[in-house]
Amino acid sequence: MEIELKYLIGENTEIDRIFNDDFIQSIRDDKDEEMIRMHAVYYDTEDDALAEHCIALRIRRENDYYIGTLKWDGTSENGMHRRQEVNIPLNEEDIPAVPKADIFQPCGEIYDEICRILKGRKLVPRVEMTFVRRQIRLDTGKSICVLSADQGEIRGGDRKIPVRELEIELLTGSEKEIMAIGDRLSAGYDLKPEDRSKLERGFRLIR
Repeated sequence: MEIELKYLIGENTEIDRIFNDDFIQSIRDDKDEEMIRMHAVYYDTEDDALAEHCIALRIRRENDYYIGTLKWDGTSENGMHRRQEVNIPLNEEDIPAVPKADIFQPCGEIYDEICRILKGRKLVPRVEMTFVRRQIRLDTGKSICVLSADQGEIRGGDRKIPVRELEIELLTGSEKEIMAIGDRLSAGYDLKPEDRSKLERGFRLIR
């Protein structure tokens, strides 16, 4: 289960100020800040059969690593996103230009569900996004989470939109902990809860 808070960052808000906030610094753990270059492609059928069943299939490059991801059964309210998720590491040489669902065969029942939906139809790229993620880990003493800021763009068809988003992802502990962090940050900075995923925003460009 993936649980995270999403916020849109206002144009006039400096991300440095959020990451250097006294409260954030007080709960930051000792690990170094990370900068990760992301390039993600979401695949579906031409008629978006997976999306119709609320399933997302993604191949993403994170710096020099490739990860295949499935997400399903998602809900969102007031910026809080909850969904099932599985990730599998991939080797670049094993990823064809257009991947097949077979790479997710180790994922069990969700792979079987995808096969029932696809019925042998090919996957095609539908939404693409490129962004840089800046992230640090936070430890409140009761929970551990990751604070990240994404800046880049989402492309769907021949259209694109910028993305400037803050996420607080819960790793261990209670949802109340990340809600408290989110409430504190949104009160001090121009942050607006975002119920749409990046993929949903990409599909809006296509449709």
